[in-house]
Amino acid sequence: MTKLSKIGRFLGFFLVISFTQAETNPASLAARQWREAHERAIIDEYFQLLSIPNIATDQVNIRRNADMIVDMLKKRGVASRLVEAPDVNPVVFGEIRTPGATRTIVFYAHYDGQPLDPKEWATPPFTPVIKDDRIYARSASDDKAPIIAILAALDSGEA
Repeated sequence: MTKLSKIGRFLGFFLVISFTQAETNPASLAARQWREAHERAIIDEYFQLLSIPNIATDQVNIRRNADMIVDMLKKRGVASRLVEAPDVNPVVFGEIRTPGATRTIVFYAHYDGQPLDPKEWATPPFTPVIKDDRIYARSASDDKAPIIAILAALDSGEA
């Protein structure tokens, strides 16, 4: 057996163990149950964000994206604001202060996107659709999905 095949077998074994533990781990099960119970609200909010065009040079819609993200953070009790400078898109800043904390955790995600050619899309790029159990829209993965994931994680901590 080659060294590469040994590594492959080890990784395969590790993945099987990981998936098995995820299926029986109480925290994993609780997270799944919470997500399933709140899935419609998560998807609705995600679709609202995806529906706002986010081409980096479109300052009006970039501002709409930033304002929506600030509102979503505030809805969750996160002190948030826009950090602005002349001639650049705003940065959304949110902060949760924890008395006695000795460490800082930073989450980063961008909400702007690159130009696109709508003719290359089977559906309008800023009209989210579900097809084959997947969500299709401009920036559905890079980088609006992580924003929604962070927000859902904040929500789940309230449950």
